[in-house]
Amino acid sequence: MKKVHLSYHDIHTDSVKLAKIIEKKIKPKKIIITSQAGLIPGNIIANYLNIKEIEYVSHLKKDILEKNKSNKKLVIVDSLYSDGKIATSIKKNEPNSKIVSLYVKTINKNKVDLSLYDFNKNELIIFPWENESL
Repeated sequence: MKKVHLSYHDIHTDSVKLAKIIEKKIKPKKIIITSQAGLIPGNIIANYLNIKEIEYVSHLKKDILEKNKSNKKLVIVDSLYSDGKIATSIKKNEPNSKIVSLYVKTINKNKVDLSLYDFNKNELIIFPWENESL
């Protein structure tokens, strides 16, 4: 399996690029950030778009969020859409939401509304905050 190492600079640059596209295409009023991997790009995107209404969701909290439907146009931000369990469960209950991700595995490309880069299933993405030995 080929390893693709991303730097904090890559994440920041790509987050700003994605924020510019989100600004033009979606114009959200609220951001839901999936933790853990979505925290850094989600906060960069929220700051760029000057969005103050932010919710952080982990797999432990998604059931609580599912009960709180919103009428606001919102984006669900992740850094890498791989299995998408959290984002998909939120989207089912949020009719105005869009799933955005910096990166997506090509096999899941049709499951996100917006992404920057595709990686094939044979590429292992290693983020700068991850322990490579895991």
